[in-house]
Parts: sequence; C-alpha cells; structure tokens
Amino acid sequence: MTWLPPLPRAAVLALFPVLLAQGVRVRRTTPRLPEAVATDGAVGMGGEPLRLVVLGDSVAAGVGLADHGASLAGRLAERLSGRSGRSVTWRVLARSGSTAADVPALVDPAVLAEADVVLLSVGVNDTISLHSDRRWRHELGVLLDVVLDAAPRADVLLLGIPPMEVFPALPSPLAQVFGARARRLDRVGARVVADRPRVRRLELDLPDAAGAFAEDGFHPSAVVHAHLAETAARLLEARPC
Repeated sequence: MTWLPPLPRAAVLALFPVLLAQGVRVRRTTPRLPEAVATDGAVGMGGEPLRLVVLGDSVAAGVGLADHGASLAGRLAERLSGRSGRSVTWRVLARSGSTAADVPALVDPAVLAEADVVLLSVGVNDTISLHSDRRWRHELGVLLDVVLDAAPRADVLLLGIPPMEVFPALPSPLAQVFGARARRLDRVGARVVADRPRVRRLELDLPDAAGAFAEDGFHPSAVVHAHLAETAARLLEARPC
C-alpha cells in the first residue's frame, strides 16, 4: 500500500477548483454498475450452520459482480465452511453509497441476533463526502455499537478503507487528495475499533494482481473479494467460530 503524507490544508484549498472539476467529471463519466444479485445463500453440509452477515456499502453490496457467490459474502462463506467442516449461511444487508450514518438503518435485528460473524464495509463514501475526523469517529462508533448490540454473540470485522490513490477512475490530484484523506480516516477508525474488544479491523489492501478493479475503475473485482475473504478467514481463525 502506498503511504501518503498528510496534505496541508492550504494546498487542498489551492487545488479546490481543479478537484471540484475532476469530481464532477468522474461522477459524470464513471459507469454505474449494479449491485450483485442473490443476497442470501448457503454453502457446505453438516453440523449446526454458522451464520455470516455482510453489512454496509457498495463493497458489501458486491457492486460490479454478477452475484454474491463471487463477493465477500459468498467467498468468505466458502472459506469458513472449508475450515470448520460446517455449513455456512450468509446474508447481505447493504446499499451502494452508504456512509457510516446510513448503515444502521440497514441493520435487521432479527438477522443479526443469530449471526456468528458480521463483516462490515464502510468509509469510502465518508471519505469522498469529506466528512470530518470528528464526524467519522462519532458515526462509526455509533454504527459499531448498533451492530454489537444487535449481534451479541458475533465476531465483528471492520474492513479498513482502501488506498484510494490507486483507483483507476480517479485522476491526479483528486486521487492523491482522496488517498490521503482515506488514510487519515482509516487511522481514526483503527482507534475506534481498539475501544471495542469484540471488533477487529481487516486491512483492505489490494493484491498486486491484474484485474484488481471492476470495469468502472472504482470498485474491487472478484479477485479482490476473494483475497479479502481469505484474509478475513485467517483473521477469524484466531477466535474459532
């Protein structure tokens, strides 16, 4: 992952006309890809099923993928089943464009009450909306507390915010500004997670492989979803389900 130094406020203000024009152009020209279909499913056979819930924004919603069999939900369910020898059911509660303040409305208490694992994706939309550190810290904390309360027995994984400076859809200097902002919010998010023992943070790195992005140059491809699912499964091994 590329490390970016913080951008001075004066530099960002000086670039604002360019950034605004680039943002408008990116919004106008970037393809709008659909969310993945089939928001629930099951894999494997045998034993009491593990219950996986994937919650949050467009990454959770599988934007750019045909169905959730290739998304974090389906891929992580496969890996959990393979490691545990048990069946795994999965459910996706997600909406593209969601910020930390939006996601609590997606929580279904009846679904989360039975969850063994909750994987949460949020932060990119807070970054591009230029939410302040204070707002992000508060709204992420509220979201995590809602999830922890609704899912009292679940391991909760929070995806880190991706390195937005490498998104093909974002031109320079917009990519560098969003990348630096994403890193800042990600550090804040790591501190919010550290205050909640049942939550762990999953680094959202991008594998050094061709085809890491969907055709819009903004959302992760099936390659990245599979990579993150494998990373999540290894992280969960430290606390067996």
